[in-house]
Order: sequence, then structure tokens, then C-alpha cells
Amino acid sequence: MPDRRFIGAVAAIVAAVLLGGCSSIPTDSSPQPITAFARQGPTNAIPTPQADMDPESLVRSFLKATADPDSGHRAARNFLTTASSDQWDDRGDMLVVDEINVFVDQRSEQTVRLRLIGDNVGTLKSDGELLPATGRVETSLSLVKVNNQWRIDGPLPNGTMIDRRQFDATYRSATLYFTDRNRTRLVADPRWLYAGKDTEPTVLIDHLIAGQAADLDGSVDSGFPSGSALRGPVASLPGGGVRVELTGIGSASVRDRTALAAQIIWTLDAADIGGPYLINADGGPLIAERASGWQLADVKSFDPTAVPATDVGLNIIRSGALLKITDSGTVPVGGSLGTSRAVRSSVISPDGQRVAAALAHTGPGPRLDLAIGPYGAEPGIILSGDTITRPSFAVDANTVWAVIDGRPVQWVRDESGNGERLTTVDAASVATVARGPITELQVCPDGVRVAMIVGGQVVFAVITTNADGGVSLTSPRIAAYNIGNRAMSLDWASPTTLMIARDAVESPVVQLSINGTPAVGLLSGNLSPPVRAVVANANTVYVGDTRGVLRLGSTNGQPDQYWTEVEPAMTADAIPVLP
Repeated sequence: MPDRRFIGAVAAIVAAVLLGGCSSIPTDSSPQPITAFARQGPTNAIPTPQADMDPESLVRSFLKATADPDSGHRAARNFLTTASSDQWDDRGDMLVVDEINVFVDQRSEQTVRLRLIGDNVGTLKSDGELLPATGRVETSLSLVKVNNQWRIDGPLPNGTMIDRRQFDATYRSATLYFTDRNRTRLVADPRWLYAGKDTEPTVLIDHLIAGQAADLDGSVDSGFPSGSALRGPVASLPGGGVRVELTGIGSASVRDRTALAAQIIWTLDAADIGGPYLINADGGPLIAERASGWQLADVKSFDPTAVPATDVGLNIIRSGALLKITDSGTVPVGGSLGTSRAVRSSVISPDGQRVAAALAHTGPGPRLDLAIGPYGAEPGIILSGDTITRPSFAVDANTVWAVIDGRPVQWVRDESGNGERLTTVDAASVATVARGPITELQVCPDGVRVAMIVGGQVVFAVITTNADGGVSLTSPRIAAYNIGNRAMSLDWASPTTLMIARDAVESPVVQLSINGTPAVGLLSGNLSPPVRAVVANANTVYVGDTRGVLRLGSTNGQPDQYWTEVEPAMTADAIPVLP
């Protein structure tokens, strides 16, 4: 398992700016970890109507009270007249709104009509998925006096609206885990859940059973069969750990039951809920051999943060050649790539066994070639085009993606090594959220998501394969609205964290979580923009700026406070390359 400390430190979203500052990049010279789904109540109590509240105070308190979803938002309904409460359909999305201003349009002794105007910074779906949002929100509310106290009356919009600061104070990030379609790997599915309950494990397992977020439909699977449920709340065990009683598991195979256990255990572990995990199904042990309880080690093969072991470290492209960084300098990589002057971009597979590169084409015809082969040996030309983005390996060394002449392609090598398949990927849906050329595409380590730069904007999408083997990019969305449209390079540091280089003087390198929160700037004091390239893993971020290659990582377990020059790579044209 890779060291999570650096990702935890530079996943640096201070609670106070989780959804704020969407027009700019929040920065923090001493990053703090994002607030997790802590086993604690909200830090800001839910308000109740007070006799001396004026109309504006009552409306602002109502927006804070919508944080509590219990009993059909009973806490918020206390601010409504009976008729308004009966009419209000609170189901559906919650708008997270910042910088709310309240204006009085009409006022009399017994009635007031107010207008609320604010900035929409997020949309919380009913299942807890948070989507970035932008634009202005405006709504009108009527208030009347009831027993000499103001109450909200009249029609309310469907759904709910919450003040951003109250959202920050009362919601926590959680990560659910589902399996890939083969039920061999786990895929993160971030949610934001109300922290005002004392049954966090039960809430998490209920969400697991309910299934993945809508955008992952068709791309992930679950070990929970249809009709499964919790039998009572998840209970604490004497001496530590939890007991999970399930029903409706039926005749699920040992393989599916193991995948189900992995989903439960890694989801609870991500929420700092430790084992042992006693999991029963339909009145007996989920698997007989684990009747005394599961430990994290029992499902280690599903570790969603695991990366293959490799001794291939940092490489660079310099003057068109692929070079390996050593303690004493640089050495050419074996094969023609190490002595070439044609390498324009390159990527190394997670296990360090293969390399893919975009090469300058020799002779007439297309300007670039996509070459793939063993690392340190001779690659073969797969395809040519006038434009080829930096390639990207998927979850293993047998799948490579690139965008050639504006269209994503997927190259798959049969595991036996006896066959290859090249598929053009349907990316038509991307144009519905962002216009312009795709200049970068990197596949997430989970093999399910991609991050792209489209017309300078960063876009997330999901990889979907239909029954006929056709591959498409679905559910595209703007990754964050505060990045702007000047992104130049991006790379996955982990399955849930993306690093982005921007053509900007302020915050040229930013970090982005897949959980719907805005991007956050990394340290930039000793960078020399523009930053042309970024690559990352769970421990270190490397960038190429106008001077050369620099790194930001951790020293003695503490996050670095400045970028360190990689001495053998301090030339202006050097581009970092990592497995």
C-alpha cells in the first residue's frame, strides 16, 4: 500500500474553503487534510425558530436547518407555516449556495416578501454525490406572522437550498467502494453525508446496498445482490470492531461474497472504522472461514490504493530522448527511445514493464506516431496522426489510451501476447459540457474514470463498455469551475486525486479531488511559470517549468514546504515521466 501521508497532506482542502472561493483557487502554504467522514456530530448546531427573529434572520436560520435531512427535514419545517410545510416537496437535489444576500421586496405589519440571491457552488444529489456547480440562484419567499412570530408561507421550490458555510460545518466526505465489472478491483464512489447522526457505519452500509452513483451505472458492479438489506444497525463489538448483519444474500458465490466483504471493509476503513469486521448473512457467517471476523488483510487483494511494485523511478524527456534519472545523473533508456530525438511525450505502465510514446514521424505523411513496447526495448508503431496526446496506460500494461487527431482510441493487447485490438472511443458526449480539442486524456488508476483537458478546461468522464464491446465516455462533467480554461497538463496521483498544471502565474499547480470540491493550489513560491507538465504518484508531484524539473513530496513524513530541483533534470526542455 502506498504511503497515504503525502496525499493526505496535499489533498489540502481546509474545511473552511471546501466549497468557497469557486472563482479563484484557494491556497494554503501549510496544507491540511480534507475533512473526512469523522465519527462526530456536526460542528454547528441546527437552529430552531426564536421568538425575536426578524424575517431575514428567520430565513437564514431556515437555510441552515435544511442541513438536517431527518424526518423529511423536520428541523427546517419548524420555520414554515403548516400550509407551506404540507406543500413543500423536500426530496431531490440540495443546492449549496454561497454569498447569500437577502432583499426585502414588500413589507407590511403582518407580511414580508423577500428575495434570496446567491452563488450556486454545488449540487448535492439525493444519494450524497456532490457535483460542482456555477451560476446565480434567485428565489422569492413570503413570510407571515403566526402567533406574533414570523414563519415562511407560500409555495417553496422543490428540493432544498443550504448556506455553504452550514454545509461545510454539517456534512462530511465519505468514500464508498464498489467493484469493477469483473469484481476484482474496487472503485471509489465519494459521497457527502450528514454528520449529525450517531450511526455512521449503518449509514455507510445502507448507501453501499443502495448502489453506486448514477454516473457509474454500467461501469461498476457490486457484491450485494438485489434484495439485500441490513438486519438492524451495525453494532460495535466489545473490544473493538463492528458486527454487520445482512439479509437477502441468498446463494451468492464465495467470489461474490468476498467482493461484498471487500466493499464493506474498505468503505468502513476509509471512514476510520476499524476491525475486526464480523459479517453475517441470512443468519450465518458470510463465509464460514471468516466466522470469527474479517481483517483488512483478508481483502488486501482489493486494496483500492495499491500500485504495482517497480524499481522504475523518475524518467525525463530531454531533447527528444527518454532518459532515466539516477543518483549520479541521467542514462538513456534502452532501445531506440533512449537515443532518439523524436520523443514528444511518453508514459510508463504502472508496473514499469511497458512504455508508450508519441514520436515525431519521419518522412512524408502524418506528423506523429504512437509507439508501444517493453520499457528499455524497441517499441512498435501502432498508429499515426497529425496530433497525438500524451498516451495513458489504464490499470495494467496491456491497455493504452491516446487522442489521435481529436478522437480517443484504446489499444488493448491480449494477455497472452498473441493479439491486439484498436478501438475508437465514442466521445461525442464530451462536447455537451466543453468545446474544443482534447489535448490531454489520462485514465484513472481504477480504470473506470478519465480526466481530460478540453479546450483548456478539465473534464471528468466515465468509461463505459457495452455488450458488443463498444467503448464510450459517458457522464462528462466539468471537474471544477475554479480551474478556468488554461489547463496544460494533468496526472492522477491516486484513484481519487488529480494534479493539474495551468498556464497561470498564481497557483500554476493545483490539486483536485473527485469528491466535487473545488481545486486547491499547491505551493508555488519557487516555481517559474509557465508549468508545462505535471506527473504524480501517491508520494510525489513532479513538474516541468521554465527552468527544468522540480519535485514536491514529503520529507521525514512531513509535506515539503517548497519545490526541490531535480538536479540532473534542470534544463528548460525537460519533461518528467513516471510509471
